[in-house]
Amino acid sequence: TEISELERNLQDLEGKIGGGDSPKYGADGELYGIRDDCVSLEAGKYEYGVCFFQGATQKEIGSHSSTDLGKWEGMEIHKETGLRVMKWTNGAKCWNGPKRSIEASVTCGRKTKILTADEPDTCRYVLAMESHIACDDRFKLQND
Repeated sequence: TEISELERNLQDLEGKIGGGDSPKYGADGELYGIRDDCVSLEAGKYEYGVCFFQGATQKEIGSHSSTDLGKWEGMEIHKETGLRVMKWTNGAKCWNGPKRSIEASVTCGRKTKILTADEPDTCRYVLAMESHIACDDRFKLQND
């Protein structure tokens, strides 16, 4: 029947973009539009790059080789701040330290980009990012 076909189409779309019971692309599918994107930032003598649903790297500016900072782990919404927090984990092991990882806090912005990069602890990197994916109802309420 036509209704059954429409329900199957809806399930197929939810499987592709998230929603329903699948959080792959975010609770509302907001990550689907950036699923193949990569962004980078030069900070100091390094260039930091992250690819959504893939990996993150650090390389010295001018160098062709890079260091693995981790693989995409996912995104969650911080309960207190409402910020979207993206994580890349299990990167290359530091000499005498942990495996490298990145945590990126995302605020509302027109373009998806990295604003700052920092290493507050050995081999643990923190990024501040902007993206349209964070321009949701909660952001609007906080900024009215």
